[in-house]
Amino acid sequence: MRYFPSERALWFALIVWVLVPGMLVAMLVLLIREPSPWWVWLLAGVLPALIQGLMFWIWFRTGYTITENELIIQSAFLTWRIPLASIKYVRPTRSPLSSPALSMNRLEIRTNKGFAPLISPRDRAAFLQLLRERCPQVEIRV
Repeated sequence: MRYFPSERALWFALIVWVLVPGMLVAMLVLLIREPSPWWVWLLAGVLPALIQGLMFWIWFRTGYTITENELIIQSAFLTWRIPLASIKYVRPTRSPLSSPALSMNRLEIRTNKGFAPLISPRDRAAFLQLLRERCPQVEIRV
């Protein structure tokens, strides 16, 4: 079993570490300048903090594990288990579709059932090598 963390792009890092915390600070500054009811404070402080928490969860818990029989994809509270025997092909893509990937440098994993998650392992070469070893029937279109 080997774990591959997701590659992390600069644009995603800016969202996680600058944009969302900046929104939280801006909301709090506005609240301090303008007296507001308690429920506004609660909403303005809690909602951005929850969003920030989700972004941190995605940042620190997006990765891919190849076991003897499965590819396990994890992102925040979501987990997908793909039997290695069901993988038809893997190909590079830069699709912007929502996926458990923190970079646009992605791999599409196409299965027999048509499921095609997009992932972005940091060490792409080692990921593909291990996938070839554990899943010899897979076609790798790199």
